[in-house]
Amino acid sequence: MKARPLLAVLAALLLLPACRKKEAAPAAGPPQPPEFGSSENNLGYLNEGIRNFQKARNRLPNDLNELVTEKVIARIPPPPPGFRYALDRQSGLVSLQPGGQPK
Repeated sequence: MKARPLLAVLAALLLLPACRKKEAAPAAGPPQPPEFGSSENNLGYLNEGIRNFQKARNRLPNDLNELVTEKVIARIPPPPPGFRYALDRQSGLVSLQPGGQPK
């Protein structure tokens, strides 16, 4: 007889922590770029941003800056020294082209 009330109290103690209010997840913003430094990662990040932009708006961005202003990506990663990013309007892909400002 004494075991039943004890079991009920133990069960209640085990369930109480599960009833706590969960903290809200932080607001999801644009995806953050991978660690800067890997040209391959940076190109993949930019091309993924272009695909997401195109799916949402049924068009290519006017330029890479539009990905940032429309909050598709957080920022444009810097290209390697001596290169610049180029958006091919036919394929919708970003590539590295020689001719950027050397640092």
